Amino acid sequence: MSYLDDLNEAQLKNTHAVRAILDKMEAEGRTAPTVEERTAMDALDSEFVERSENIATRLEIEKREKALDEARGKAPETREQRDGAPVESVAEIIRKMGRGEIREYTFEQRTNTKGTTTDGGYTVPEGFGGRIIEKLKTVGPLLNPNIIDLTTTTHMRDVPYPIENAGVGGTATAEASAYGVQTPTFTQKIHRAWKQTAYIAASDELLLSDDVAIEDYFDRKLSVGLGTAVNNSLTLGTGTVQPEGLIAGGSGVTGGTGVSGKPTYEDLVDLETSVDSMYASSLKAGYQMRRTTTGVIRKIKDTAGSYIFVQNPRLGEPSSINGYPVYENPDVAAVATNAKSIWFGDWSYFLVRQAGGIMLDRNDTLGWDSDLVYFKGRIWVDSFVGQTEAIKSFAGGTA
Repeated sequence: MSYLDDLNEAQLKNTHAVRAILDKMEAEGRTAPTVEERTAMDALDSEFVERSENIATRLEIEKREKALDEARGKAPETREQRDGAPVESVAEIIRKMGRGEIREYTFEQRTNTKGTTTDGGYTVPEGFGGRIIEKLKTVGPLLNPNIIDLTTTTHMRDVPYPIENAGVGGTATAEASAYGVQTPTFTQKIHRAWKQTAYIAASDELLLSDDVAIEDYFDRKLSVGLGTAVNNSLTLGTGTVQPEGLIAGGSGVTGGTGVSGKPTYEDLVDLETSVDSMYASSLKAGYQMRRTTTGVIRKIKDTAGSYIFVQNPRLGEPSSINGYPVYENPDVAAVATNAKSIWFGDWSYFLVRQAGGIMLDRNDTLGWDSDLVYFKGRIWVDSFVGQTEAIKSFAGGTA
């Protein structure tokens, strides 16, 4: 029997002792205990409280120890595999692939829940795969859960989403009159898993040298290659055998003619107000555009003569336009006639799914004559705009 069991057994005996005193009082028809009985009950109560605190403390310690054990068991850099063998480093896995000892490897990413700041769920990356995924966010904004709604799954099965087409509104109802009945209507969209790839070439000397930080090399190459592919698909995808990209958002404002597609202050105000206040007042409302477009907007002034673009002095934090954050997306069209060069809305309605982790495969036949080993990185994603009225565009006017 453990010490904790002994404490619980003592609590049970304590309770029985108090019950015996109360039963004696009832049998003798007394409503109050004697002085001796009161002293005994006070002592029993004091012991019960002290033991209860002791039990609660020990249970909390056991709970913390269990959580720490589980955390250590999930940390790839510190745990040992179940068979007792030490966990291999990322660099050793890559070098084994270079030597042909293994053909492929999947760097997993643990799943927590939907990645939004409001519900508290975030992607929980694991090891090398997680670091790559973090760096993908720097290539474009559409895998960043602080901007869009990101869901991660460990499987690649279809994930259906109900999309509300018509909601329910309230109406005034007169006395003794029937209530007006309104029924919401829905359609459905499905998150699938579309593959994005990137190729990396590495020489035999690079793979076999212990002096080269091979992990950092693959980290950089995969980040740029996969990040470019993913952000491009999430921005420009048509929804046919590829993600439904940002371009599926709603139409907002068309600029004037004779200005080569450049917006005015009034155009941006019209774009902001073309989005319903329910979306425009969201904490995730903001702009997306490519960097050259921000250069155009930085020259625009409001009616009071102040520049509407405010540069954020903190590195890595978004600047703002008319108080809304602006995120650079290199795959949004450049300013031009008929081009949708600026997007504004509530980005929590841009839903992205990432399925599984990052898979790395090797192919040494392509570079056999030059001692090069080719690696193929793969990641699976999908996306769609949840409500087209939540995200709208500015298009340059005709020439």
